[in-house]
Amino acid sequence: MGDEQARDDDLIRDEDDHDLLTFSESAIRLREEIALTEAALRDDPGPERRAVLNARLSALTDALHRNTRQADAKPGEKGFLDYAPPGRPGGEGQGPA
Repeated sequence: MGDEQARDDDLIRDEDDHDLLTFSESAIRLREEIALTEAALRDDPGPERRAVLNARLSALTDALHRNTRQADAKPGEKGFLDYAPPGRPGGEGQGPA
């Protein structure tokens, strides 16, 4: 019975995670995860766990920086379908598509 409940809970979480996040919402979630990871590092984990946590912290921090840059580009001002991320044809610093 416990395994069935765990699978049901995973399905519910997966369905909940299919929503679209704004840049602000995703930044909040990233900051929360960064704080949790930093707290886990303060608990003085073993060397293997510390390496995993440091890699996670680095990935989360990089994601937060990307998110901030993308939010600063204000992609919604031109309209969702017209937005081209920087570095892609039609994006910032690129010629017309």
